[in-house]
Amino acid sequence: MSQRVIGLDIGTHAVTATELRLGRGGQVTVTRFGQVALRPGVVANGEVVDIGEVAAALKRLWREGGFSSKRVVVGVGNQRVVVRPTEMPAMADDDLRSAVEFQAQELIPIPLDEAILDYQVLERFMNHEGAEMIRVLIVAAQREMVANMMAALSQAGLEVALVDLVPFAILRSLVDLNSFGELDADEVAGEAIISFGAGMITMVVHEFGIPKFIRTIGVGSQDFTQTIADELDISFDEAEGLKRQVSLGISGDQAVDQAADIIARRLVPFVEEVKGSLEYHTSQASSAPLGRVVVTGGGRRIPGLTERLQEALGCEVVVGAPFARFELGRTNLTQDQLREAEDLASVALGLALAGRPVERGARRLTLLPPEVHERKEQRRQAVLVGAGVCVLAAGLFWMGQSRQSKAELADAKAAAEQIRVNQLQSAVDELQPIAQFEALVDERQLLVETALSADVTWTKLIQEVATVMPDDVWIDTFIGAAPTRTEPGSFTVTGSGSDHTSSARWLLRLEALQSVSGIWIPNSVRKSDGEFGGLSEVSFASTGILTDRAMSSRIDRYLIDGTDDVTLDVDEASLLTDDVVDEVEEGQ
Repeated sequence: MSQRVIGLDIGTHAVTATELRLGRGGQVTVTRFGQVALRPGVVANGEVVDIGEVAAALKRLWREGGFSSKRVVVGVGNQRVVVRPTEMPAMADDDLRSAVEFQAQELIPIPLDEAILDYQVLERFMNHEGAEMIRVLIVAAQREMVANMMAALSQAGLEVALVDLVPFAILRSLVDLNSFGELDADEVAGEAIISFGAGMITMVVHEFGIPKFIRTIGVGSQDFTQTIADELDISFDEAEGLKRQVSLGISGDQAVDQAADIIARRLVPFVEEVKGSLEYHTSQASSAPLGRVVVTGGGRRIPGLTERLQEALGCEVVVGAPFARFELGRTNLTQDQLREAEDLASVALGLALAGRPVERGARRLTLLPPEVHERKEQRRQAVLVGAGVCVLAAGLFWMGQSRQSKAELADAKAAAEQIRVNQLQSAVDELQPIAQFEALVDERQLLVETALSADVTWTKLIQEVATVMPDDVWIDTFIGAAPTRTEPGSFTVTGSGSDHTSSARWLLRLEALQSVSGIWIPNSVRKSDGEFGGLSEVSFASTGILTDRAMSSRIDRYLIDGTDDVTLDVDEASLLTDDVVDEVEEGQ
């Protein structure tokens, strides 16, 4: 019997879904594919920012795509997902979970109570002493980031079967992991798979299908669009249109030619960013040389990108074809349309492939929140209880029919069982207010989180900047902007230094701060010479993006972790949370 699986990719510019039919003998058929665009800022840096808009887009995608189920496999992969490889002695699964949690305290730069943690055993090997070892990939995702994604999926009426890692999905969709069985270690070099998305670049280097290096870079094709918009002083949508015309090879128009020049200039640091990451990996003693690079994603269509990569990396660069290994069934699109959308499908396709059954004794990594697991188990227990009641009632009915001589006794037993059924139903009814209370608490907690989500500790941030600031740099102005629903928080600094190396040191020092990212110096200008030919100062401007470390902890005053001591009824909870939200709004 065939199985249907749906992979869902929530990207920066669109939500994309692919449905597969998994047949006997490992046969895979693509049966559905769909995509719905998102407004800029609805998903930023791989995170759901506007839950309502993402939910609306998902509803439209399901309405127009004709998917057979609302059960999906989703993925996460951004700079709030931390991936760390480690090696440890082989051990039983129960012991391995404890060992991973212990190792994670040192390897993962996220407090474990704020993260969802899981692991994947990549391979087993013998060390130089002959002891069996395992190579494990530890993965941690910010709980808040996953919760926002789960909230959007819940609003859209979708059920999450698995939360996979996006780099795993890309590897799964473009590499036949069963094709390395007969190869020797010296027959295959490393292969890099690079997905160029709208908002980020995802890189996976593998050897024999085993991930050796995973990195996510927070830049993408939309950075080219923004640069065009800034330099030509046009809207983002107009810049996107020019970029697409350049991609199609259209020329002769002044604006298109200007956009082509901007793209060519922007490609240089873009390619260098990728090259630097891959050179870091190949410089490790245990890494195999890079033999080939496979590119995918909508951003790979940037004119000249493939050629620049091949020139910079010195190895073959090919375009990935995720649909090539699978049969294309009768979908809602023609085969030509599917092939055209192939660059956009690799993540969703790889996520759907994660729904295939695993081998006996194996486990599959998932970043599904533990509370979701618990709710699923509770529903399963409820189904078992209901099934038991039904079986018992059916048995009593059969006994009453087959033993007419004992009709009175059977009736009495049936009546007793009916009483038990009624008691069970009464117990279920009593649990309804608890479910309502839980929903109300979740709703109120979301209100508080929303109210304080943009609360920045500016004083602490400025103190941190002053602590790491070079001695020969002076700050003239500091302008900060709190995060909004569509944009992250940011700051702009104008300053002075003794020479151009001062601004360079400023850049290096601030990159060490955990409360800021994306530090950039758009300009650095030396003033006119000083008196008597002396050296003159340099003035510069610097910008940056605020991270979660810059946010205040006021939210902890209003949220209670755990419900063991909560005895409020629904009305009391409503009044209390109303007061909290009012207090927060007054404080802001």
